[in-house]
Amino acid sequence: MTDTIDSMDTTLQQQQHQQQRHPYYDEKAGERETRIKSLFDSLDRNGTGVLDADCILGGFLKLTHLPAHTRYATDLLAMCDTARDGLIDYEEFRAYVLEKEKDLWSLFADINKSGDNRLHPNELENALKSAGIRVTKDDIEAFMHVIDTEGNGYIDFQDWRDFLLLLPRETTIAEIYQYYQTSTQLTHDAEVVFPHTDEAAGNAYKFLAAGGVAGAVSRTCTAPFDRLKVFLITQTSYQVKSAASTASSPSSIASAVRSIYSQGGFRAFFVGNGLNVFKIVPESSIKFYVFETAKTVLAELTNSEDKNAIPVGARFIAGGVAGLCSQFCIYPVETLKTRIMSTNIGGNTSSSSSSSSSSTAKPSSISSSTSKTAAVASSQASAAKQSMIFNTAKQMYRSQGIRAFWPGLTLGLMGVFPYQALDMGIYETLKVTYLQYMKTQSTGRVAGEPAPQPNILVLWSCGMVSGCIGATSVYPLNMIRTRLQAQGTPGHPYRYTSAWDAAKKSYQIDGAKGFYRGLGPTLFKVVPSVSISYAVYEMSKRSLGIS
Repeated sequence: MTDTIDSMDTTLQQQQHQQQRHPYYDEKAGERETRIKSLFDSLDRNGTGVLDADCILGGFLKLTHLPAHTRYATDLLAMCDTARDGLIDYEEFRAYVLEKEKDLWSLFADINKSGDNRLHPNELENALKSAGIRVTKDDIEAFMHVIDTEGNGYIDFQDWRDFLLLLPRETTIAEIYQYYQTSTQLTHDAEVVFPHTDEAAGNAYKFLAAGGVAGAVSRTCTAPFDRLKVFLITQTSYQVKSAASTASSPSSIASAVRSIYSQGGFRAFFVGNGLNVFKIVPESSIKFYVFETAKTVLAELTNSEDKNAIPVGARFIAGGVAGLCSQFCIYPVETLKTRIMSTNIGGNTSSSSSSSSSSTAKPSSISSSTSKTAAVASSQASAAKQSMIFNTAKQMYRSQGIRAFWPGLTLGLMGVFPYQALDMGIYETLKVTYLQYMKTQSTGRVAGEPAPQPNILVLWSCGMVSGCIGATSVYPLNMIRTRLQAQGTPGHPYRYTSAWDAAKKSYQIDGAKGFYRGLGPTLFKVVPSVSISYAVYEMSKRSLGIS
């Protein structure tokens, strides 16, 4: 009996010791070394003794059960790869882990106000509120559910450490929640690129709604730039010269602005914007669905554990396929928009009606019929604008059938992969260069302190530069495509036998610079477009409860 009691006391003391053991400081050096080595080996799936970007992406999925964007792998490589060979060996990985775990414990202890080494929902909620992040009870519950793998109702340091160990960003609650939360990117054209995660798929309609509102506001505010770009592209210098055309030659942006204004005042700058807004949600929906489907197929072909763990190259292919499919499906709307923009609105109808009335009306009846003529002209103009989309589509179908809606499609599809490759490559290169530069700036930093991570302004600037360079590189393709779409309209009354014919004529008249007509307005709209879209998108997410 005494032996039994002594055994129970010993077991109780061991349990109490384990409960009181400090989750960070009481881990022995040998235990920590074994744990880190075991983690490294599990990430090194190929047994090469080094980690590359694909291993890191797989590590994010293994530790967090959430897919990671390529930029996280790139950032982690930049931080750990002291040899600059694009790989992380064990010593580099070990040094990073030791430093990261120290930062993670510091934040963990700061959030854990109760001092019981367990993060409770109210403590996380208070920490997020202190960081200026508004969350609901459901948000906290979902956040806890992802990190608390054992379902204890709290987060211990082991779960906290494993979930955040590979996150190569500043160890703050705001950065951590941003990683957990579904993140977004914006292209140079202010299109919202939805994150392809299971969480995003579950709330796809909310993200589509938020992205649609953001895109609609942004595109409407920057519609004059798009209108100006199409006008400059379609107003070619090989038009038949006349006294009228020579007097109003749209050879500069200023003269182009005057020409557009003369067609219908301020409203003329927003012609075609309705179709531009209309295509936002369908285009994003197609991209989202095709990307997810392509990832599933590629995961089987590459023998990946999960569709979110496919290699970087496979992810690039999936994105390209999604871009091709969305471009093909939305192309008729883009063609219709371009042709409407290339139609001289406000001048032909009114001028013809006024000239006919002035030539047939008697002088004695002019004053008595002025108000009636104005009213009729106004109603006719309104009816013409309402039926313009339908009439334009009907005329296109009558002229060439269904093929009329896909002129220059090949050029449009050709530009998808080059633009995506350049935009992604330049963006990642700029970020890595910045990280490497900041690591060399050791002045004023404590030894061992990690280099500062790129802030929002730096990332935004990298996106602007990469987007502008990507858009400029494929602009000649877009210019020829636009002329093929606009051929035969009042704004571009010429016909081409092929894309090569359009390119040859453009080069013969304007030379190489002719392939960049309208590039100025395209680049001018980048900053306001992305800024407006980002601001509206964040407000929309908060309103829909996904912030």
